[in-house]
Amino acid sequence: MTASLAFDPPNPSGVEDAVHGLKTVLEPHETAEPSPSVNDILAAEGARRAGESAEAIRAEPAPWDAFKSARRRADERLALNAFIRLFSEDEARSMSGVKATGDGTLANLPFAFKDVFFAHGHLPGDGTPYRFRPREGEQAPLLERLFVAGAIPVGATNLDPFSYSTTGENPFYGAPVNPRDPELLVGGSSSGSSVAVGAGIVPFAIGTDTGGSIRIPAAFCGVWGWKPTNGLLDASGLVPLSPSHDCPAVVANDARMLRRVAETLIEKSSPTWRAAENSMRIGIARELFAASDADTAKALNRFLAAAGARPGLDITVPDLGLCNGIATVVTGYEAARFLHPAFEEMPDAFTANVRQRLAIGASIERRVYDVAQRIRSRLTLEFLAGALSKCDLIVSPITPRACYRREELNGPAGSVRALTLELLQFNRWVNSLGLPAVAIPFRLCESGQMVAVQIIGRPYGDLDLLRFAEGLAL
Repeated sequence: MTASLAFDPPNPSGVEDAVHGLKTVLEPHETAEPSPSVNDILAAEGARRAGESAEAIRAEPAPWDAFKSARRRADERLALNAFIRLFSEDEARSMSGVKATGDGTLANLPFAFKDVFFAHGHLPGDGTPYRFRPREGEQAPLLERLFVAGAIPVGATNLDPFSYSTTGENPFYGAPVNPRDPELLVGGSSSGSSVAVGAGIVPFAIGTDTGGSIRIPAAFCGVWGWKPTNGLLDASGLVPLSPSHDCPAVVANDARMLRRVAETLIEKSSPTWRAAENSMRIGIARELFAASDADTAKALNRFLAAAGARPGLDITVPDLGLCNGIATVVTGYEAARFLHPAFEEMPDAFTANVRQRLAIGASIERRVYDVAQRIRSRLTLEFLAGALSKCDLIVSPITPRACYRREELNGPAGSVRALTLELLQFNRWVNSLGLPAVAIPFRLCESGQMVAVQIIGRPYGDLDLLRFAEGLAL
């Protein structure tokens, strides 16, 4: 670990073991051949799609009473710990500049955003007491687009501290509570955003997805989630964890709302607007369903039935062990270097778990980070030329089990770490390859259990995925 980036880890020897293990995973795949970055690969894919504009969506006019009703629901459900801060009507008006005219694609719809976004009058703490300082006048462009469309901010939502976990727990503001069942895990890191939608407080909320951070809590709270193609949405004006993987993301109460918000956020010049010319060919990550519990495995048949019983092609996803190693190296390396100034200023804002993970990231050498990025690029090119040349979307589980209980977090640090990795394992490869994904929740007819799957598409095929999801007969 470099002395300048020490994070006071609770288990120093574990840091050395972790870094050694990551090198062991990556080194057999190292190549000296030059390769384009994943961002360049995605941009080339986008260039293949012709840009076509779409008609604007017209929202039904709604009075400011919608905001007041959302605030009232939030106040009544404070025990859910969905929010870090709730805005008054004056604060919401000042922040967004909207007027109750009924104009705009999302006119007067109340929404919430994760406490990682800069907004006028709100400095994000990334789920901690620390406050990040923006450049003068900085406000997240993504929020600006929502405000221009007429959406009204209700509050800033809770999350795992510094977005660096997937359990949804927060020792500073209280753990968000799953609105389906308080004994169940919420998931994270965009936990509060998913709880706010799942509890019916707002129809949609904004979060981020770095390794499953919107898809996991969306699945556990029984709502819809969209992780965009990397780089599709402007990520400036938000506190990063890993710029190579971070994506602003959306959670919504149904597929139509998810699409409406997406169409508001996507630039009209984006190649995403080019609709697929043929029916969507379905690929199935059958090996991941086989590695899941019975309810999750049943979700595949339920999904195929909802898709019109179309046959699917079995595909193989990239090596999950390798992808998880890449994500650990890239995310850890980038997070440690961004967050160290905040650690020096307010070390008490960093939990033991976060310090341990950042210490591992600080110990990763630049050479290892570069190797991980090169392997990431190669895997992306191979997957686009292979599996995604044979199908237009891939259906996959989000987690190996349909639900997890909060009591599972009461074990030793090692078991909680293993649980975190289990939640991530079916998701991180999607971020590493920069692909879009949509989390789709539904109820199994036999047991009544809520389950979810995700559909994963080609770069810039986001709207194709969202339209497909909206058309499912669930």
